[in-house]
Amino acid sequence: MEHQLNDILSNIPLLKKKVNEISLKNQIDNDDLLLELVKFLNLIHITNEKLSPSLLVDLAWHEFILFTRYYHEFCLTHYSRFIHHTPSENEDHTIYQKTIELYIKHYNKPPETIWGSYAIEEWEASNCGACHN
Repeated sequence: MEHQLNDILSNIPLLKKKVNEISLKNQIDNDDLLLELVKFLNLIHITNEKLSPSLLVDLAWHEFILFTRYYHEFCLTHYSRFIHHTPSENEDHTIYQKTIELYIKHYNKPPETIWGSYAIEEWEASNCGACHN
């Protein structure tokens, strides 16, 4: 993941500036937000399930997509396919729940400042000792 993040930062430094506005407004680290975007794209790559990003990851993804040529190249290089962004008006919380469950399985505890309190509740529930008996 660090390689993917460095790939983004070295090839499109303007993206960091664009995402910085989101980061400052939400008091989160710029590189942390971009790393969470990479993690989300990685999750999309490893599953056939529909996934949903957090609001902040989605905003960063929108900025990344605007660099169309580089976004296309990044997807082909790292995922061997183009990852489409398909917004929906339907709010299906189960999709976000699946995303968080998959995130926890692969990356452990999600940062609450980026993924929200629901993600932390799921993290805590997944670590319940009594639940694993």
